[in-house]
Amino acid sequence: MSTTAHALRKLHRIHRQLSDLKQRLERGPRQVLAAEANGKRLEQQVFEAKELLTRTKVTVDDKELQLREREAKIADLSKKLNVCSSNKEYQTLKEQIAADEQANSVLSDEILEGFDKIELLEGKLADVVDQHEKTVAELAKLRGRVTAEHDDLTGQLQRVEENLERAEATLPLDLKQDYLRLARSRGEDAMAAVEHVDDESICEGCNQMITHQMYDQLRCEKMVFCKSCGRLLYLPEETKIGG
Repeated sequence: MSTTAHALRKLHRIHRQLSDLKQRLERGPRQVLAAEANGKRLEQQVFEAKELLTRTKVTVDDKELQLREREAKIADLSKKLNVCSSNKEYQTLKEQIAADEQANSVLSDEILEGFDKIELLEGKLADVVDQHEKTVAELAKLRGRVTAEHDDLTGQLQRVEENLERAEATLPLDLKQDYLRLARSRGEDAMAAVEHVDDESICEGCNQMITHQMYDQLRCEKMVFCKSCGRLLYLPEETKIGG
């Protein structure tokens, strides 16, 4: 078995584990931030829904007050009809009463519409309050889960990093320097396996062909870099090694 290929396969596997663990560690806080943003959005919607409901109720209350005041005015004008001193005054009062009654009719319709709107807004407010409460509860659970996962993932990450150090320590000196240069900057993208299909060899990192000469060098345990993506290449475990 190729010592170089075996070492690179193991290192690549470890780097993939590291990449996966780091992504999972980063994913949790991002999920919390997204949930917090959603909670704030719903909180703002609750505030706006309450404000709109309050303004609508105030508007309806004002119209009801206007209606009562105009009804009192109509009652007062009706009393004056009985003591009119002239037909002109009587006609003027009748016209004023008719105008106020017409205005009250319109106002009554607006008040009824206002009541319907209040009922609708109360329903919408209840819905958004329910959504916000559920979001707050889900956020609390998410924070707890992310905290627990963080501790577990951090422990796993530490163990994998220790495995990486031990694996790197076994590398031949002629390979170690180039490997470290790539691995420190590119992580798991520092390496790639080579797939050999139908007499063609493909870098699995960039899906570009490598030459037959490069493939033969790999079989002879030479250090080979992909000319397209710069990855350090290695042969799959099942590949036969030899000159």
